[in-house]
Amino acid sequence: MLRLGRYKKSFLLVLVVAALGFTANITARNSLLFNKIESPAISLLKPAQELFSWISGGVRNGIESVAEVFYLKRENEALKKQLAELEEYRHKFLEYRDENARLRRMLEFKEKNPQYDLVAAEVIGRDPGNWFNVIIINKGKNSGITKDMAVVTERGLVGYTVDVGNNWAKVLMLLDNRMSVSAMIQRTRDNGILKGNIAPAPPGHAKMVFLPADASIVKGDVVITSGMGGIVPKGIIIGEVVEVKKETDNLTQYAIVKPAVDFHKLEEVFVIKNANADPGRE
Repeated sequence: MLRLGRYKKSFLLVLVVAALGFTANITARNSLLFNKIESPAISLLKPAQELFSWISGGVRNGIESVAEVFYLKRENEALKKQLAELEEYRHKFLEYRDENARLRRMLEFKEKNPQYDLVAAEVIGRDPGNWFNVIIINKGKNSGITKDMAVVTERGLVGYTVDVGNNWAKVLMLLDNRMSVSAMIQRTRDNGILKGNIAPAPPGHAKMVFLPADASIVKGDVVITSGMGGIVPKGIIIGEVVEVKKETDNLTQYAIVKPAVDFHKLEEVFVIKNANADPGRE
């Protein structure tokens, strides 16, 4: 009986091993069959998958590119706006700086010349009929200004008033051919008459006439007002001699004078109300 029991156990063990081997064989065959079916399917679907991947990637990149373009455009517009604002601030700064420098020079002139009763004025226009030789200022009778008052800047003589309203005045400038001012050579003290832009003075220059034939006037001499005539006080700078020549009669000589003032860039001026002021009095 014991031997029969051992045979049964051995037989069952053989059956179990055989069953496991059969199952493993079936699984291996099914796996091989699936692989044989799967490989062609993957090969067929691979181009479509790659195309889909390429299209989806392109769409994604396109969307990102469009978004980036809009972002860059907005950023560019913002930068342009900031640049325009900075440029405006720069222009304002330069304007304020230049104006401050001009006003400082005018203040220094006023402090150095306490003998003059000065009225500060702004140039607000030019005479349409005589654009280059007549300016209009924003002070007139209400500020005590009358006709025939000298007008100056910190650089020198501009001209004198020829027409006055309540809040404005017209100023005939030095280069007008109607202008005539008593002048002298500062170094030699020779007197003469300075006239406006008349021949042979080139544009932008004046002519000083009636100078003594023996006067030792040279290029670079400074010309100032002599104070004769009662309109312009003595000692105000007019300009500088650039040329000296004898008149045709050889009895006198004349000088070509370059004005100290740039008449094309006038913005602020002083009107001198007391023409008879002593330039030496402090």
